[in-house]
Amino acid sequence: MNLSVHEKLKKVREKDDLSLTHPHYLRDTVLRPDGSEVPFVLRPYQQQMVVHLMVMCRFVVGDDTGLGKTVEAIAALCQLWARDPNIKAMVLTKKSSVPQWESEFDRFTDGVNVIVATGTPKKREKAHEAWEQATGPTVLIQGYSSACNDFGRLQHWEGHILIFDEATVFKTPTTRVHKVCKHLGEQADRVWGLTATLIKNNLMEGYGVYRVVVPDLFRMSRNGFMNNFCVTRMQKVGNGRQIPVIVGYRKSDIEKFRDAIDLYYLGRPKHAVAKELPGFHT
Repeated sequence: MNLSVHEKLKKVREKDDLSLTHPHYLRDTVLRPDGSEVPFVLRPYQQQMVVHLMVMCRFVVGDDTGLGKTVEAIAALCQLWARDPNIKAMVLTKKSSVPQWESEFDRFTDGVNVIVATGTPKKREKAHEAWEQATGPTVLIQGYSSACNDFGRLQHWEGHILIFDEATVFKTPTTRVHKVCKHLGEQADRVWGLTATLIKNNLMEGYGVYRVVVPDLFRMSRNGFMNNFCVTRMQKVGNGRQIPVIVGYRKSDIEKFRDAIDLYYLGRPKHAVAKELPGFHT
């Protein structure tokens, strides 16, 4: 089944004439910074991403900064809400980005209940209660740090769509935020990770992200991944012990990793879609 889906998505990536239905909850027009109102039309490469998110329950959106990862995720949510308006969604992001996500939902959607969980524990509790009781298209936006503090309540939520913005926040498996996000991801029906830097730093960070977003993809321990995808050497750490440390990556290792994630990843650099940038209204 995955092979068939993969081949179909590869064909989608080559299409520049996709024509998705404009869902009810996505605005028909948007305001430019100068206050003028223009039609809201996704670029072809953004429509490609929306198709991937509609098809794939677990996926990493890796487009470069400035290409519209946020609007791609919002547009995909609206497509899914058009099918079932009672699906709830949750966005976890950096604290500083919470207001931005709120404004983006306000700018691009209509009829969506946007709930922000910020402030004191009591205020966040009220936001959580409102999310739990809401009907119709509803999204909760919260920062990673406060979500970790509220884990006792959030850990029981299930059946929703979970969006991890700046997904490299939980790139390190030993951290609290990684463990919290992994549990929350396991409870959700759909999990999308957004990051422009998945493998720009090192493959171990990609491993950490996928352990949360697509936990069954790399069924191996951290050391197992290092042995399969990294160049390592043993380093003394005291008491006569030695541990493996990463000293680099072979080109073949990077290609093997790219092949492994290809069904669950799509990312375009700015130069690859530059011809589509002029005239886009969002």
